[in-house]
Amino acid sequence: MRITRILAYRVELPLHETTYKWSGGKSVTVFDSTIVRVETDAGIVGHGEVCPLGPFYLPAYADGVRAGLRELGPHLIGEDPRELAKLNHRMDAAL
Repeated sequence: MRITRILAYRVELPLHETTYKWSGGKSVTVFDSTIVRVETDAGIVGHGEVCPLGPFYLPAYADGVRAGLRELGPHLIGEDPRELAKLNHRMDAAL
């Protein structure tokens, strides 16, 4: 089994409490989340989610996740998704 494609989707998740507030008068009503889809040549698809607190503290958080996926994803195409140590090594080497 080999990874054939990695996709990332930006999703805004509305808060159940409607508003999250913290110091300095800052507040949000949605969290910027990223859904990751990994497809394989065996037809198996996996999903994951990254939901940092996001741009509410530092804009680079949510955008950084997607930028990291764009940078690292191509290094994982053709690899076996079950070999986690090898995938981690390839991502480390890519950086």
